[in-house]
This record gives sequence, structure tokens and C-alpha cells, in this order.
Amino acid sequence: MNKYLLAAVTIAAFSGMSFAQPAAAPAAAPAVKAEKPAAKKEVAKKVEVTNGEISAIDAATNEITVKDAKGAEKKFTLEAAKMAGLTQGEKVKVSVKDGKASVKPIMKHEGKHETKKADAKKPEAGK
Repeated sequence: MNKYLLAAVTIAAFSGMSFAQPAAAPAAAPAVKAEKPAAKKEVAKKVEVTNGEISAIDAATNEITVKDAKGAEKKFTLEAAKMAGLTQGEKVKVSVKDGKASVKPIMKHEGKHETKKADAKKPEAGK
């Protein structure tokens, strides 16, 4: 009997809470969405990267020609300030994004890791 009484009180309590909620606003007509043209989607902009050696520098037109490992030559137009430190034969990394090229020199690795490995492989004398 206690189970039935407890169930009835619980149902009455929860149904009373549902009546206490404010009335829902009448459903408004769905707003007409303006169609967005599909052409306006932003496309992820790719960065073109070329590693190679500067084969020619044309200061008059602010262009450099870079020869990659496969032997293909590509021309890049740079800002005059970026051309100041470049020399023919220098190994560089050229990145082009949004039509703007940036050049970074490729530094030679001095082999610091090799000496550490060589030291680790040497047997210790005197033991």
C-alpha cells in the first residue's frame, strides 16, 4: 500500500510542476533564409614551397630563379628589401602564399649530433 501511495504522490508532484511552466509562445512562421552563393566559400589557401639553389638574381625586376633538386627552375618576384642579403649559389627555401614570396636561407648542419653518437660508442678505457 505504501508503494501505491508513494507513486501517487510522486505523479501528482511532477504533474503539478508541468502546469507551473509558462505557456509556450505560438509557433512563428519560419524565417525565410537568404540563400548564400556557393562561390563565397573560403578555400584553404595553399602555400607553395620550393627548396633549392639560387641560380640567377635580377635586381632590376626583383626576381630570383631557384633551381630545385630535380633541376627545374622557378622564378619568384620578391620585395627589394628581401633581395638584399641573397647571393647566387645560396641554398634557400622559398614559400609563396597569396602571391607573396618569402625566402629563408637553408643553414648547413654542422654535424653536432654525429659527434655525440661517436662519443657514446667509444669504449671507456681503464675499466
